[in-house]
Amino acid sequence: MAANKRFSSIHSRLLITSLLPLTLLCMVLASYMISNQRVVLLANLKNIGSIAVQQVSSNAEFALYSNNQAMLRDIGESVLDIPSVKGLAFYNLNQDSNVTIGSFDLSVVKGQEEDNLIKPFYADNLWYFYAPITGEDLSLLDYDEGITPEPEMLGWVVVSVTDEILMEQRREGIFAVLVVSTLGLLIAAWIAMRIGRSISRPLENLTETVDTMEAGNLNLFAPEEGPMELRKLASGINQLSTSVRQYNVRMQSEVARATAQLQITLIELEDAMEAQDQFLARMSHELRTPLTAVIGFSKLLAAESDARKREESLRIISMSSNMLLTMIDDILEFSKARAGGFTLEKVSFNIDSWMADLLAIHGPRAEERGLILNYSIDENVPKLLIGDPVRFTQVISNLLSNAVKFTDRGGVTITISCIAAEDKNIVLHCSVEDTGKGIKEEKIPVLFDPFSQEDTSINRRFGGAGLGLSICKSLVQAMGGEIKVRSMLGHGSVFSFTCQLALADKDKTLPQIANPLELRDVKKTLAGVTVLVAEDNPFNQKLIVRLLSAYGAKCLTADNGLEAIKIAEELHLDVILMDIHMPVIDGITACETIVQQSGDSPPIIALTADVTLTEENSMKKAGAEMMLLKPVDEDKLIRSLTKVLPQSGGQPESSGMGLLSTVVPVDELKNALYESLDKLDDQLNNSENASLRGIIHDLMGLSGLYGMSELRELVMQFRADYGSLNAEDNLSRVEEIRQHIKGFVFD
Repeated sequence: MAANKRFSSIHSRLLITSLLPLTLLCMVLASYMISNQRVVLLANLKNIGSIAVQQVSSNAEFALYSNNQAMLRDIGESVLDIPSVKGLAFYNLNQDSNVTIGSFDLSVVKGQEEDNLIKPFYADNLWYFYAPITGEDLSLLDYDEGITPEPEMLGWVVVSVTDEILMEQRREGIFAVLVVSTLGLLIAAWIAMRIGRSISRPLENLTETVDTMEAGNLNLFAPEEGPMELRKLASGINQLSTSVRQYNVRMQSEVARATAQLQITLIELEDAMEAQDQFLARMSHELRTPLTAVIGFSKLLAAESDARKREESLRIISMSSNMLLTMIDDILEFSKARAGGFTLEKVSFNIDSWMADLLAIHGPRAEERGLILNYSIDENVPKLLIGDPVRFTQVISNLLSNAVKFTDRGGVTITISCIAAEDKNIVLHCSVEDTGKGIKEEKIPVLFDPFSQEDTSINRRFGGAGLGLSICKSLVQAMGGEIKVRSMLGHGSVFSFTCQLALADKDKTLPQIANPLELRDVKKTLAGVTVLVAEDNPFNQKLIVRLLSAYGAKCLTADNGLEAIKIAEELHLDVILMDIHMPVIDGITACETIVQQSGDSPPIIALTADVTLTEENSMKKAGAEMMLLKPVDEDKLIRSLTKVLPQSGGQPESSGMGLLSTVVPVDELKNALYESLDKLDDQLNNSENASLRGIIHDLMGLSGLYGMSELRELVMQFRADYGSLNAEDNLSRVEEIRQHIKGFVFD
């Protein structure tokens, strides 16, 4: 394993990478040099032999011609002075005799064929070189010019040359090449080791540093040495180490802070859970108490025959129901404030009227307790203001209710004054002072906290969830003010708050919120209005139908979202009350479908017991114009219906001539009315009710603009009834309308 690790190290790989190609290159060069040297030496040897034999051949012509052997030996001895020449032999062709000088073996020459003698040949470590000896005849001068006679062959000479010197030189050359190659490899290896060490040692140091850092020691710095790239790498590692150390310090600080915050949160959570347990226990008691009364007296009411006792049971049931509803409203208001705050309206209202109604509501309770209830509004407070009168009076109502509840004798006084006015804005100061028992000083700081009460035994005596003051604080903050309390034991308490409102422009009339008490006397507010009640609960359905019928509305019912979609597609509707949670298809999906299936879909008011902003936003995105909470308040329901209905709905018709009486010719008006009636006949004959709403709308518009009030009444009655009649009855009603138009006298 250690050997493999050493072999795989950068240093080893650098050596192998540099030395292996160099070694191969040296081997190739050495082989080439040795081979080339042999070729050169052999060529030199052959050149020496060829020169020597040619010189002997040219010098031995006369000696061989005259067969002077002594001269031949002298010539041969001179050639033997050449180091490589070992011997030579002359052959006289005319005399058929041989002369050998030096060390020469004639058998080697005689064993060769004459053709092989022309080229040098090698035998017994000797090279043999052959050359012919020719002579010219003296009688050449007697020949005619232009004729060249052939030379006369006198004989030949063979020179033997040894290759010992060649081999010695070759061995010396090989040794020199090997020495040079080895020395070059050693020098290259030394240089490669130095270079590799200059790279591998810094890398090894960096590796050791990284291993140490990985083990957890971040205080170590990597040495910045070696080539520029390695120095940059070491610098980067050191910067990274510094960043990690700093991050660890910050992380430890954050962990310590988060741990401390977690401990605080755990303490708060324990307090919240304890408060939740207390709240659940309190709510269980407060909800069960009125529910017990409602259930018990409902059973007694069913079996009671005495009118006086039945009236008393109804009164107790009503009072218990109001107590239960008030507590639920407090919880819902608090939940809404915690979820996303309150949305304030900006409408003009008369502060005197609203305060008078507020005192009228709380007056009977104060009289029962023997308290004097009065209020004063300073003269510097304008009568007409712009703001949210419902939220404004809700704060005063909550404070007034608490004051009446916790005051046994004396009275309660409401004071409203103006403390600042700038441009068109005004700041009001409102206070509610009572002569009750007062509040302990140590309880005042937590008085506006949710579910807190000055005395835990209060809810046993008076009831309540402990959310009223918390809601008041949220409302006051939403109106740009603050709420305070000043109290002394035995001397009563003063709750005061400020709020910012706007001054109403006398030249401009803003929408005003009607007093809810004024709506109760108007029993025909919804006359001629068709309302679809989409509610799956049969008791809620019956309650809403009976309530709306008392105001003159015609009601249709749907038990689920699918039925609501079908009815809205087939029949004319002025408004839809849509419960959010229904079987088959829920209210949100049904609302989206109804809005998308027709461009003139009726306005939709959502009904729900869920107060979360998610439900409200989802329903508004689906197309609902507003949302009402269950249990439905009668005044809010009627006010909401009159707000979303078109201006023409439920209004008395004019008996005079309409706008078109002086513009549109009578024949053109009749043709338009008959054309609409023909379309009605076609739709009814083909059982296609999708376009009936639009046709009826056109008829109502034409009759209203021309002042044909009786015709409009007939069309409105048909609009309200056509969904419940069969095709024949609907056709007869259309014919009745047609006859009315024919008999109408156009002035």
